[in-house]
Amino acid sequence: METETKPAVEERTMAVIAHLSALAFGTGSFVPAIFWAEQRKKSRYASFQSLQAYGYQSLGYTVWMLAYLAIAVFMLILLIVLAAVAGSSLSSPDTLFLVWVVAFFCMAFGLFGLYLLFPLIGAVACALGKDFRYPLLGSRLAKYLGYDFSKPDQPIDQTHEEHFAASMGHFNVILFFWGLFGPLALWLTQGKQSAFLKLQSVQTVVYQTIGSLIYFGISLVASVMFIPLYAGVIMAENGMAGEAINPVTMIMFFVGMCLFGLITLFGPLYHILGQWAGLRTLQGHDYRYPLIGRLIEKWLSKPEILTEQ
Repeated sequence: METETKPAVEERTMAVIAHLSALAFGTGSFVPAIFWAEQRKKSRYASFQSLQAYGYQSLGYTVWMLAYLAIAVFMLILLIVLAAVAGSSLSSPDTLFLVWVVAFFCMAFGLFGLYLLFPLIGAVACALGKDFRYPLLGSRLAKYLGYDFSKPDQPIDQTHEEHFAASMGHFNVILFFWGLFGPLALWLTQGKQSAFLKLQSVQTVVYQTIGSLIYFGISLVASVMFIPLYAGVIMAENGMAGEAINPVTMIMFFVGMCLFGLITLFGPLYHILGQWAGLRTLQGHDYRYPLIGRLIEKWLSKPEILTEQ
């Protein structure tokens, strides 16, 4: 009969930090990715806990955002229905709206608190050397990897391990800008050991970098387009000379609105494609992003790049 071996202090410390990185609200998702890459050949315990924490932050944040949107839609519909039912008999519309706002924020922050609760429990459990599993995710991941805490000599399925790590990088698209640092860490630390992980990570970094730059660029230009109209209105209110509304300022304002419309339209498509890439990779496919995937693959296959590898 095999007995459980309590993880070493270093293993437990890394596992604790990996779980606690969730408290950074998405900006620390690269921490468990680095720990997994560092420990995957050294400690089954630390690598599993780190990979699990990485997955929780990627998938958990996605689920939290979807749940938040669902709550927002539900509460909005509820407000409309209550207002319609009450009709003219409603003596104080402000009271109804206030109750609605309080209920909405209680649900939203309560859900986010629940999201942060599990990493705290995980950190405490790992500090005590326990085999912590996130609800829904932990046991499934352990089965997927072939991980058993009570069998320290049982190897982990490295192919599945890499597919999961790569897919979480794709799912990190939900963590705007900060999400690309996880796959970047995997590229830099695992690129020479795994061609699959390198290609997937490079793709993810390029895709999310392009998306972030386009978003920042369009937002900046759109904001600049609004300045003349706003400045003109402020000047007019203060009795200063100049017309607040003229053809030039209105055209600039219209262009700015169109640019923000593009963000609103294509933003969800950008996220959906990243999520789709994560799903396909998790299913075992060697995914390629449209356009950039093949270009990156050709770049990585160049003789000078292969020599560096």
